[in-house]
Amino acid sequence: MKRFLTLVLFLMLLLPGMTLVACEEEEQATPTPLATATAAPEATSTPTVSPTAATTTAPQATAPPGATPEATPTPAITATLEATLSPTSGRVQALVIRVIDGDTIEIEGGLKVRYIGIDTPETVHPSKPVECYGQEASARNKQLVEGKVVELEKDVSETDRYDRLLRYVYVDGQMVNELLVRGGYAQVSTYPPDVKYVDLLLAAQQEAQGANRGLWGACVAQPSSTEEAAPQGGGFTVPPCAATDCDCKDFTSHAHAQWLYENYDPGNRHRLDGDNDGIACESLP
Repeated sequence: MKRFLTLVLFLMLLLPGMTLVACEEEEQATPTPLATATAAPEATSTPTVSPTAATTTAPQATAPPGATPEATPTPAITATLEATLSPTSGRVQALVIRVIDGDTIEIEGGLKVRYIGIDTPETVHPSKPVECYGQEASARNKQLVEGKVVELEKDVSETDRYDRLLRYVYVDGQMVNELLVRGGYAQVSTYPPDVKYVDLLLAAQQEAQGANRGLWGACVAQPSSTEEAAPQGGGFTVPPCAATDCDCKDFTSHAHAQWLYENYDPGNRHRLDGDNDGIACESLP
């Protein structure tokens, strides 16, 4: 009995110590979850910073592309407008508001323009009847230029005696003067010093004549307007060889060769003046 009491007393003394140890162990184990919980916010704070940085960077990356589209179209559009409005070298743009006949037009502002180097049959002359193929020539001219923006090229003279502008006229990059001659709607009619494209026009006429196009096939042969108002008189006409190469044998007289040389070949391209003394085909009568 005495031993039993001693054992009970011993256990009573031992039990509080064990409880204290257990509590201490429990207290030591509890901070671990606290540490884990503390670490969790630290881990969470890291992703929180990342979105902020991404958000800040995104506008900076977007801004330059946004600025580029705004700056690029302006010069591109400006260049296009300048290309449209700028005249081709030596030419001026004008709107055709009315076609008067086969070789005369009226442009915006009321100015009349006479085509250089050609003559079409009359349709509106106050003292002449409507001539063969005149209506067709006028219709073709309307088809080519009426209501369109054309380009006007000056040769030497500014106007004729009727105060009409003397010009080569272009539409869609093609010379209307040449198109009318090549199609047989007009004859070559050149007056120095406006002879810049005489060779081109003569070649076009030669082609039309050879094919009997237009007035060359439909009308009775008529005197050339060049013959009617030939420079310095004489009644001479420009021979077909002028479109290629003329020799003295192509002329029946020195006067005719001299006329061509002085008025249509100032550079002596045809070599009619062999010794460069200013006299063409001296061997001819």
